[in-house]
Amino acid sequence: MRAVVWYRHDLRVDDHEALRSACEEQDVIRAVYVKDQKKRDFKRGTQQARFEQETLDNLAGHLSQIGITLDIVEGETSEALDSYLQADDTVYFHKMTGTEEATSEQYIEDRYTVRSFETQTLHRREDIGSDELKRVFTAFRKRVEAKGTFYDPLDPPTGIQLIKEESVEAVPETAFPFRGGESAGRARLQEYLAEPVFTYKETRNGFLRNDSSKLSAWLANGSLSPRRVMAELQEAERKQGANESTYWLYFELLWRDFFHLTMRETGSRLFRASGLQEGQYTWKANQLAVERWIEGKTGVPFVDAFMNEIRETGWMSNRGRQIVASYLIHELKQDWRIGARYFEQQLIDYDVASNYGNWAFIAGVGNATRTPRFDPAFQQQRYDPNQHFTKRWT
Repeated sequence: MRAVVWYRHDLRVDDHEALRSACEEQDVIRAVYVKDQKKRDFKRGTQQARFEQETLDNLAGHLSQIGITLDIVEGETSEALDSYLQADDTVYFHKMTGTEEATSEQYIEDRYTVRSFETQTLHRREDIGSDELKRVFTAFRKRVEAKGTFYDPLDPPTGIQLIKEESVEAVPETAFPFRGGESAGRARLQEYLAEPVFTYKETRNGFLRNDSSKLSAWLANGSLSPRRVMAELQEAERKQGANESTYWLYFELLWRDFFHLTMRETGSRLFRASGLQEGQYTWKANQLAVERWIEGKTGVPFVDAFMNEIRETGWMSNRGRQIVASYLIHELKQDWRIGARYFEQQLIDYDVASNYGNWAFIAGVGNATRTPRFDPAFQQQRYDPNQHFTKRWT
């Protein structure tokens, strides 16, 4: 009998309850990651694919230190796992947000012996309260800060030393070169908490500087766990003092939890035209308008700059995402789900709950009592008055 650690959006060895438990309970251990081709029926951005491969290579290197092989299999998830698994295997995995993810989990639970764990969010649902989650973020935040708890991260299994991060060859125009993998994520976390985090609230909207945390890419595919980020943030606060900016990083982790826990409670509703709202919503889909938006040819330089950036780097700042989403929805009058789907293809930090939650918010069909709009001209005047970012990407 053997243990199989089923990896998905938890591509790390640190704070990995499934891996730790498998090592403690079984003698023969394998690890598997499925590249689900049915989920890849659209053209993925090259940066997204690169980031994934770098992450898998880094994970394989870490696991090999304790004699565990990471097997990469392709195909529809359930079918691929059926072909890979043996009848008496015990499957160790972390539960994931998303309807397709839940379906795959249920399939495996019905057919194999499993050990499942929860580490995708900072706060566990059962620790927040038994009634339905508040659908407004402020109410959620207040409840979590009053009642929520989170657990200390677990160290990697004995025998694993994090591989030293390698240098990254940057896209010339980008402010921050990303490299996939746990080693890179931990290096970025240490770098950011050493100094930049203490001015985060004031500098997070900079487009050409390395001031925002940039941690979302590693959190999205699980190279970093939110519990590790929070533990090291608290350690930095103990050493250098907490301030409004350090709280703001925790605030962003709360937003991430909010989107994940909301999607877990509402199932597939965020994929509907009406999102979390009731009633019928009709959205337009003009192919030419969408193509111009994607290609950075809307004629609005600030919007086009962001769209060029995401196409070349797989990254866009949070402010940029709000601006281009608002433009697609409110100016071009297009279906918000088209934009969400394009981001799903391109972003190296694609996270199903955060992505669809944020797009639904801008469209006025998510967790909000208002419909936000971001005027590109005003936003450029405020955040890029000298057009340094705009000129770099147009």
